[in-house]
Amino acid sequence: MKNKFEILCPGRNCPKCKRLIKYLETVIQEYHVEAEIIVHTKLKDFLKFKTWVLPSVYVNGCKVSRGYRPKKEDILNNLMK
Repeated sequence: MKNKFEILCPGRNCPKCKRLIKYLETVIQEYHVEAEIIVHTKLKDFLKFKTWVLPSVYVNGCKVSRGYRPKKEDILNNLMK
């Protein structure tokens, strides 16, 4: 089963979002997780996830963080769901 990491951010050029994407890529490689990273930048996506706090991270549809970088433990806990 392939895991899905979804990031809501104002734009791909946002420095905070760039660091967050790089961090998630590192976690995926470190724990050998099969996953895809999807970056949402559109208003309709923010409405779908019902959040205005950016960046936000969702793993397999579960909210992991809003406005900060999630801990590795929180990410790994949501991979098992």
